[in-house]
Amino acid sequence: MKNRTLMIKTICLVLALLIAVLLAGCGAPQAEEAGNAGEPDAVEERQTEDQPSGEAEPSNGSGTLVVYFSATGNTRGVAERTAELAGADIVEIIPAEPYTDEDLNYSDGTSRATVEQNTPDARPEIAEEISLDGYSTVFLGFPIWWGDAPKIMSTFVESHDFTGITVIPFCTSGSSDIGRSDDALAELAGSGNWLQGRRFPGSVTDDELKAWIDEMGDINMEKSLRLYVDGEEVSVEWEENGSVEALTALAASKPLEVQMSMYGGFEQVGSLGTSLPRNDSSTTTQAGDIVLYSGDQIVLFYGSNSWSYTRLGRISGMTEAEIAEMLGQGDVTITLSLE
Repeated sequence: MKNRTLMIKTICLVLALLIAVLLAGCGAPQAEEAGNAGEPDAVEERQTEDQPSGEAEPSNGSGTLVVYFSATGNTRGVAERTAELAGADIVEIIPAEPYTDEDLNYSDGTSRATVEQNTPDARPEIAEEISLDGYSTVFLGFPIWWGDAPKIMSTFVESHDFTGITVIPFCTSGSSDIGRSDDALAELAGSGNWLQGRRFPGSVTDDELKAWIDEMGDINMEKSLRLYVDGEEVSVEWEENGSVEALTALAASKPLEVQMSMYGGFEQVGSLGTSLPRNDSSTTTQAGDIVLYSGDQIVLFYGSNSWSYTRLGRISGMTEAEIAEMLGQGDVTITLSLE
């Protein structure tokens, strides 16, 4: 009997130990999983604060793009809100060699930022190419370093053609104004329709940003695109699309003169010298129609044709016979100007 009792106790003890081991085994992965779950959040938070966002191929087709450089996050915040309020795409200028805290130590005369800002021909490399194709308006954001735009902004503007693009600079700074940094970048770019820049603190409100965006739009649209054929102004009802916006920006810095050629007995066609945003669709044209062909050619019709075009506008106030008289007698020269 005693042996049986001892055996029963032994079995109970073994079962208790097995149950304890099983419970511990079931609990261990849960504790480890919970511990690991917090670590990626911390890493992600650091990446959000310190690493570039990586948008390299904007593509929502809005015709407006926000391009920005931000080393500490202040400019990024203003840029992201500007893009949201303007309904724009957004892309970040990412340095090939990221800036560290030591690089941004302005009290150190040998820090990277200090040396770059005091070296006129410094051009920090950009990690990823940014395309401006398809955009007629670019908001260009940057911080102010030593009273000027960071030298990586010089790298960016010198490597792009802003022809046909309205550029709206903005900067972030606690106290320093934008100064001549916007004018200096415009001079380095050598192309585009550059509007006056604006400084914002990181605490700028959405209402303030929206008012500025609307103001920039009003300034850009105060003047209208005019068409002259052999020196005579022709009234045009322009379409409201990205192609016309880009054409307007193209004519903003100086009048655009295009030598046209008769073709097919129904149109005058000429090269713009650059490609504009396009949204081609199958179209049957009529006398007076103005279209964009193949992205870089402007066409004025005095007859009819069916093809894939992007509509730009239509000559108004003239009869079909008057349009044929103006365009059907030989090659003409047209001039587009912003007045």
